[in-house]
Amino acid sequence: MIGTLTRRIQATCADELSRLRRQMYSLAWQEIREGGVEGAATAMARKPSCVNHGVSVDVVCFAQRAALEEAPFMISVAMHLHPDRRPGEVYWEEADAWAQAVADHDWFRVEARGRLETLDRRVFHYALTEKAPAVQIIPVEAAGS
Repeated sequence: MIGTLTRRIQATCADELSRLRRQMYSLAWQEIREGGVEGAATAMARKPSCVNHGVSVDVVCFAQRAALEEAPFMISVAMHLHPDRRPGEVYWEEADAWAQAVADHDWFRVEARGRLETLDRRVFHYALTEKAPAVQIIPVEAAGS
């Protein structure tokens, strides 16, 4: 279900997701890597949920100076309930699909890093971490030829 929902979000919001990724990468490389600031953020305009009536979604991307164990990119997905909506009826996993849609890159994977909950919303946090490059194993006989 998450994969299908991710593709739906990518198809519906392709231009906005692309712009958000460009802004996120630009923040990381221009301001943070050159020592300008500790971190920076960019956001996409609030969207209606793809599967939950009465729910809206905010996506914010953070770029931060990476320490040894920290990911340089973070994504927060906030799902806001409208006043007439009950939390027990919401498919909260939609946040995972939004994070996957933002990542949309062969070099990154999304890792859940926690969530915050209030009566009218939940905010899910994700780290974008670089995927290890695929290693090609070459047989010893072929390597010497």
